Amino acid sequence: MSVHQKKNGTWFVHYRVSGEKNPRQEYFGVGDEAKKKAQIRDAEIKLQKASGQRPVPSNGEYLDTVAQAYVTDRKLAGASAKWLAEISWLLNKFVLPELTKAPIDDIRYPDVIAFVNRQWGDRALATRQRYLGYLKAIFRFAVEHGYAKNNPLAKWKKVREPKRDMRLTVEDLGKIMRHAAPHLRWAIEVEWELGTRPGPSELFRIRWDDVDFAQCIVHVRGTKTHEANRVIPILPEFRDRLAATKAAMGGEYVVSYKGEPVKRLNKALQRAAERAGIGYPVRMYDIRHLYASVMLANGSDLAAVSKILGHSTIATTQEHYYHVLKGEMGRAIASRPKLDFD
Repeated sequence: MSVHQKKNGTWFVHYRVSGEKNPRQEYFGVGDEAKKKAQIRDAEIKLQKASGQRPVPSNGEYLDTVAQAYVTDRKLAGASAKWLAEISWLLNKFVLPELTKAPIDDIRYPDVIAFVNRQWGDRALATRQRYLGYLKAIFRFAVEHGYAKNNPLAKWKKVREPKRDMRLTVEDLGKIMRHAAPHLRWAIEVEWELGTRPGPSELFRIRWDDVDFAQCIVHVRGTKTHEANRVIPILPEFRDRLAATKAAMGGEYVVSYKGEPVKRLNKALQRAAERAGIGYPVRMYDIRHLYASVMLANGSDLAAVSKILGHSTIATTQEHYYHVLKGEMGRAIASRPKLDFD
C-alpha cells in the first residue's frame, strides 16, 4: 500500500487484495488536492486491512485494471503473440497514461475522441479506426464483465475508407523490378505469380513445404476469410524458378532475407520505385491489385480469380474489380433492343 504519482502528474494509490493476482490502483487526478485525497484513501485501505476488511474501490474501476484483464482474456482465448504485443504497447504507451485520470464510468465519448485526435490525429484513417476499434472492444469487455456500466464508444462505427487510386502498371512494375534489391525482386515475382495478400498474413508465411513441385501447386495458408486457406496452381516455368531458388537459398520460407523470414518490404519497394523514376507511391498490395486486374481485363473467369485471391465471395471480387472486366459494360449496353421509331 502506498501513494504514487504517474509521469503525467496523476496521483494514485497502489495496493493488493488477498486472492487477486494483480494489484489495484485507484486514481485521484493531479494537483495538491488530489495528493491529499490519495493519502487519505491510502490510510483508509490500511485501516480496512488492519481490521480484516476487504478493501472496495472508493470511486469505481479504472481502465488499467480492465485493460489488464482484457489482455489476459484475449491471451487465454488464443490471440496471436503479435496482436498481444501491439495491444499492450498501445495501452501502456498511449492509452493508460491519458485515460486513467478518472474512473471508467466517468469517461465520455468526447474524452476518447479528443484523446485519439491528440495522439493519432495525423495518422492514416485506417490506423485511427483500428485503434478506436481496440478501445471499443475493451470498453465493451468492461461492461460485459461488470467493471463499468456504460461503453463510451458503444455508438461509434467505422466509416467507409476512401478507395486508394491504383496507378501501378505492368510496365512500371517491370521498371521497379530492374531497380529492386535481389530479395525484393524475388518477393515481387512470387507475389506476381500467386497474387497473395502481401505481408505476414500470407506472402511471408509461405514455406517450402507448402510448395508441391510435382503437382505444380502452392498451398496458401491464409486466415483472413474462410476462403483464404487455398491451393493456387502455378506454371511449370515458375515451378522451376522456385526449385532453383530453394536450392540456392535453402531456409524454411519461400520469401526470406539472408535466411531469415521477411517482416516488411514496403520501404524497400518505395526506394526501388524512386530509383525507377516512378512518380507515385507504390505498395506491395498494389501488385496484388494489378495481378487481379490484368487477369480480369484479359477475360479470365470472375469466379476463378475470386478463388485465387481468397475472397470470401465472388461479390467481393466483383465490387473491387468490376470496372476492369473486359467489355462487360459495352456488352451490357449493346444487349438492349433497338427502338423502332418508324
